[in-house]
Amino acid sequence: MRIAVISDIHSAYAPFATALSDARTAGFDQLILLGDLFTYGLDPRPCADLAAEAIARDGALLVGGNHDQLYIDMENGETGYFDRMPEWIKQSAEWTWAQLGSHWPDNLPIVPEWHYGPLFMAHANPFGYGDWTYMSGEAEMARAAHVCAERGYRYGVFGHLHRSRHYADANAEIHVVGAVGQPRSADDRTPHWAMVELDNEKLTLVRYNIACDAAAHCREIRQHPEFSPSTKDKLCGFFE
Repeated sequence: MRIAVISDIHSAYAPFATALSDARTAGFDQLILLGDLFTYGLDPRPCADLAAEAIARDGALLVGGNHDQLYIDMENGETGYFDRMPEWIKQSAEWTWAQLGSHWPDNLPIVPEWHYGPLFMAHANPFGYGDWTYMSGEAEMARAAHVCAERGYRYGVFGHLHRSRHYADANAEIHVVGAVGQPRSADDRTPHWAMVELDNEKLTLVRYNIACDAAAHCREIRQHPEFSPSTKDKLCGFFE
């Protein structure tokens, strides 16, 4: 079983399109869009269209992330999560919402999680949909391994952190894949996607870099008329 995983797209059309093309060339049995289609980038509508095409063409599944659920909440008049965001994220989210329109696209159904045999996937962690705890430290990773094992899974694959991580103990093996749209690793700002392969219940995960013109991406953000200078600095700071 070969599972292509594309996570944390964040309205960045060019690397998303490249990742999809690369994954199709490599071949897969299942394509998982591991959450967070939106916010931060300037291409929410094209990314929505590309995701809808992948769902229709490839049988892709969109696993809901916090930046997908955000817009469902906004549609329903629930602003608690939005209200707690820093100002620079609010600016990006408000602009994104205006681009998407007043409803969640009907052709982008989301699922809260996905599993296959010993493998479990969710956007952030195995703690339950709506818990957006980052697995940024040893304690969180150990807890994730424990919860995966309790739920009957040997492997967990997650996104949300925007940085690659790996952890294994007697309970389970945890992989965190990096971001397509806003890579945050201090020593590697290259976006990537991942191929997960299950063979006789043994998992291997290989990360593939995505060719990306980060300078062009930041130029577009810098020229955006509706973002403040501080918001532009934040959005470009992950690439520059």
